Amino acid sequence: MLAGLVVAALLAAPARACEPLAELPEAAQVAWVSKVNASAGNDTWLEVVELGKLRELVTRNARDSTRLLRGLGLLRRTQPQRAEYKVTVFEVSRGQLCREMDGEPGTLVAGVPVCAASEQRQGAGVRPAAYTGCGYHTDLGAGVRGLDVLRLRWADAVARGFCVLPLSRLLAEG
Repeated sequence: MLAGLVVAALLAAPARACEPLAELPEAAQVAWVSKVNASAGNDTWLEVVELGKLRELVTRNARDSTRLLRGLGLLRRTQPQRAEYKVTVFEVSRGQLCREMDGEPGTLVAGVPVCAASEQRQGAGVRPAAYTGCGYHTDLGAGVRGLDVLRLRWADAVARGFCVLPLSRLLAEG
């Protein structure tokens, strides 16, 4: 009976409205945050965030790696950090990116198309609990809106080169 009440309450609840997404410049620096041992093949779709926004998140989280990873939706609220992470930085054009969100694939949202189903949630990425369907994640530490999330195919990402650094260096240098 309790389960029936919970389901009824969820069905009666109004759909949550999505907040606006940031317009991206034609050329952008994006970052893929992943475990040190994570790798990607040419057809792997990466989950990336704007590098400048990532740096702001580093500052807001007092340069604490666990809080930062929760902010990115990579660790649950009480989950300890057990692995080392790295940050891979790419310079890409807006046309190489798509937004991981609910909606008609190809529809432009703040200048970037919605990803096709085959481009979404593949490879290393966010925990399902952080997915909002709105093009951004939930900060699993604070329970608030997280960063805008984009998808990028590895083969496209590496076309102009890339830089890999330990997460600890990003935290130390901002």
